[in-house]
Amino acid sequence: MEKSTEHWQALTDTDGDSTGWQFRRPGLVPRVAPFGLVAVVATLSILVPDGDVYSWPEYVASIALLFVCAGAFLLPWRRLPAWTPVLVPLVHTASVLELILASGVTSGVGLVLLVPLIWSVLFHRRWESACVVVAVVAVQLVSSLAQSTPGDVVLRRVLLWSAVGGLIAVAAHGLRDRVRTSLVANAALQAEVRELSLARERDRIAADLGESVVRRIFEAGLDLHATAAMIGEGPAQRRLLHGVAELDGVIRALRESVFALGDEGGTAAADSGAPEGPGPGGH
Repeated sequence: MEKSTEHWQALTDTDGDSTGWQFRRPGLVPRVAPFGLVAVVATLSILVPDGDVYSWPEYVASIALLFVCAGAFLLPWRRLPAWTPVLVPLVHTASVLELILASGVTSGVGLVLLVPLIWSVLFHRRWESACVVVAVVAVQLVSSLAQSTPGDVVLRRVLLWSAVGGLIAVAAHGLRDRVRTSLVANAALQAEVRELSLARERDRIAADLGESVVRRIFEAGLDLHATAAMIGEGPAQRRLLHGVAELDGVIRALRESVFALGDEGGTAAADSGAPEGPGPGGH
């Protein structure tokens, strides 16, 4: 069960004491590989079939920013401030901007802006996702102005990307909240099942002890105590009473080993038919 929910637990892990968990093990490769593959394919796609790159400096800058993102996996995240992980999807967004500027208006690589956006809504906190949504909209604005796009088209792009980005962020974080709630409820249910199973096992062991071991020891102690009373005072009686006291200790130890607390053990043993109160030495 733990293995089946490990990915979802990682998906909902947004505690402040786990800064940069998105870029650390476990589950790092399946978490990162799809996003990295899309980024690499997008970067290489504008080189084929004819390699029509409008601006090589911006293309090189896009690749450099991708390497910066890759280098984030080597950072000592546990020693960094809690807000620093958001810089990685923001840097990736800047890399996409450089790629758009390098490839021209008709390249179609602007869709890759969804990569840092989806990454942030899956693995970052709400405010971080909001920052990436703003960055994505800013990329659309800057790239449109740089390519002399008509004003109405720019406005339409800004509005649509704002709406789509906000929708993706709200929907994804809502899903994460539901997953987190489900995981908490599942953990509580598992704990309750374990507690019930332990209680049943304790009852079974207590019943076995009450019917066999404890009762037989108790009866043996009563016999020894009666024998000690019959033979009168002397070394033999003292040895018998010492044996009775040892049997008392054995009974208490058995009860405590099952129930951890002597009082609980005494109550459960009484319910299962075992004698309560003092041991045979008290009779």
